[in-house]
Amino acid sequence: MRAFYSVIKSFFILAIASAGIAGCAVKAPPASEELQEQAFTNFILPSTWQQSSAGQSDSTQLTGNWLSSFNDPKLDSLVAEALIYNYDLKISCLRIDQSMDYVKVAQAALRPAISIFGRENTKLGGDLGGGLNGAVFSASWELDLWGRLRNARNAAEANLLALESEVSFAHLSIAAMISRSYYLATEIYLEAELAREMIRISQMMVDVSTKRLEIGIGTEIDLVVAQANLNNLKDGLLQLELAYANQLRAMEILLGRYPAAEVQVNSELMEISTVIPAGIPFQILERRPDVLAAQQRFNASFYLVGEAKAARLPRLSLTAGFGAINSQVITLRPDFSNPIRNFGGELVAPIYQGGALKANVEIRNSQQKEAAEVYGRTVLNAIGDVENALDAVQTVDSREEFLAAAVTSNQKAFELQQQLFEVGKTDMRDVIRQQMDLFSTQISLLRVRGEKITQRINLYLALGGNM
Repeated sequence: MRAFYSVIKSFFILAIASAGIAGCAVKAPPASEELQEQAFTNFILPSTWQQSSAGQSDSTQLTGNWLSSFNDPKLDSLVAEALIYNYDLKISCLRIDQSMDYVKVAQAALRPAISIFGRENTKLGGDLGGGLNGAVFSASWELDLWGRLRNARNAAEANLLALESEVSFAHLSIAAMISRSYYLATEIYLEAELAREMIRISQMMVDVSTKRLEIGIGTEIDLVVAQANLNNLKDGLLQLELAYANQLRAMEILLGRYPAAEVQVNSELMEISTVIPAGIPFQILERRPDVLAAQQRFNASFYLVGEAKAARLPRLSLTAGFGAINSQVITLRPDFSNPIRNFGGELVAPIYQGGALKANVEIRNSQQKEAAEVYGRTVLNAIGDVENALDAVQTVDSREEFLAAAVTSNQKAFELQQQLFEVGKTDMRDVIRQQMDLFSTQISLLRVRGEKITQRINLYLALGGNM
């Protein structure tokens, strides 16, 4: 047993001493500024957003839980449910677990490997080695002279960070999808309510047309036009009810529920009056998870280049062993000593492999360049998302103002047309035309208010808002 500990002690002393030789530093990836200079070849980040408005042009960036700004407990509950039961998110979380295990595998390659082999056999024939009994303990450790194993470990860790950032962005995306679906369902519900009100009014016009025809002051064409308009509105209502059910089912699939169109949403749209602090473009590089993921993917590709280069250089491994062997069947050599022990090293140097190692370095270099381009594309797309959302937010604000005025005017015009029809100064076609104008502007105003909420959600997502 003393000899056993002596071998192990010697192995680890030499291993620790060799670690100093093998401890040449692994190069770190380029700093963010260098990566940006490499990736942003045809654009420069401006100091402010091009589409920023008053209240959005300063450096104040979005903070806090953006979902709480909607102040809707029902929506909060649905988002929380989706983050637990959405199948895409559950798959992503399992991939994080797998990535963590890959990191552990890469870390294990840097540590000594220890194993023991034991055998006990009393077989007398048929197996030449059957008479040998005993146990052998062995240990080996590859000295990472050139950083091949450390680069592989660092690449695995960078890929894990990238995956965690991607899952974080997936959480934001799922929350945004649930929120958009939630308010879109509310919008469709309110459109259906408008359609029902239009049907009620149209039924009244059919009744008026019928009475006017009965007393001889109306025409049959007025009655026919009123009935056609009523049926068209009923058809439109059926389409809206189907769209509403489909929207609920789509939301339930996101929630991991059976699509039964039973999820509950609010019956009115929220009012929005606050401005979202957009900050400055540079902040998105440090805030938005998909941008951070792209940077980590680049870092991983950088380390893989180092691993490929180091694979072309010699590998040195230390080995040690201790054991005891005996036999009741055969006689061992007179000079055979028990226990047995050994200590040594192994050097493997690639000489010629048909150009495979060189080609692998070229592949890794190309992948690193690709990762830099992907990073640039991700940043540019993220900037485009913010600029589009800022522009859309400003546009829908103006449209809401104009459409609200149009609804008021059309409502007044429709009431006047009804009065003229009742006294016989106009026909049903003019009344129907004015009713459709009113209905159209009411629907447009409702959709703009829904779009206002949607674009607010889009801006939160584009800025990488927390939740």
